[in-house]
Amino acid sequence: MLVREIMTVPAYSLPLGSTLEAAIQLLARAHLSALPVVDGDHRVVGIVSEADILRLQLTPDPRAHLRPVELDEVPWPRLVDEVMTPDPVTVLETADVAELGQLLADTGWKSVPVVRDRVLVAMVSRSDILRAMTTSDSAIRRHLTREFAALGRARWSVSVAEGEVTVTGTRGGREARLAHVMASAVPGVRRVVVAASSQPAAATDRPAAATDRPAAATDRPV
Repeated sequence: MLVREIMTVPAYSLPLGSTLEAAIQLLARAHLSALPVVDGDHRVVGIVSEADILRLQLTPDPRAHLRPVELDEVPWPRLVDEVMTPDPVTVLETADVAELGQLLADTGWKSVPVVRDRVLVAMVSRSDILRAMTTSDSAIRRHLTREFAALGRARWSVSVAEGEVTVTGTRGGREARLAHVMASAVPGVRRVVVAASSQPAAATDRPAAATDRPAAATDRPV
């Protein structure tokens, strides 16, 4: 799968200079994990996340403490510019979802901006990836059956079990690679197995029939 096939469009964002309160309200109202911050040309220059907000010094509830809690007198930030992570990691629309999933798992991030020439076009999240993985086996099979038939490969047989696609009937080599590429691109597919046809190719080169026989002896000794 490619990012463009699962990303969320349009993406919420905030311009530089927005208030932190506006960010908090939008994150909560739209159930977002992060908000890109953009400049006047809509290029991504930062990102503010739930974690950024939670790192701020909230006022503790005295009912939860036996002793009074002393706080440093740190002023509450007013603008997103003071809280955001500048120059965040972004991905392209043509990025591989498999690599993105690994990135999100390794970093703990919940979402990243999708850009085109640094301009924000969408957001893609862990939820988007999981949602794509819920595509039913029957839907995957129908899609691939149509695609193979349109390619003139109706003889290729498709079976799907819990997201694992098995393609049979190819002649191996280039056909097997093509089937693998096509199946891997379908949302919801987790693994692809391509089995070459077990039927031997028709014999086309047979030994020629013996047509040259020894010439009849016409010259006998006198």
